[in-house]
Amino acid sequence: MSHRENSHARVVSHLGRALSEAAGWCDWVRVDVEHRLGRVDDVGPVDDPEYGAALDAFGLIQEVLDKVRRVGA
Repeated sequence: MSHRENSHARVVSHLGRALSEAAGWCDWVRVDVEHRLGRVDDVGPVDDPEYGAALDAFGLIQEVLDKVRRVGA
């Protein structure tokens, strides 16, 4: 593998781990919001600004990972 390909693979790996961590973080934000609101349902507290912001951040990480994968090595 070239230096460029190695670097690309590392970036993809790091972003993949970041996405996984962000998913876990979103789950914990959801749990905290559900406790704060006193409700737990199948949809989750999607109308809560804090949870919405966490989901937005998760989506941005996913977009970056997708773009890096498309650009390629």
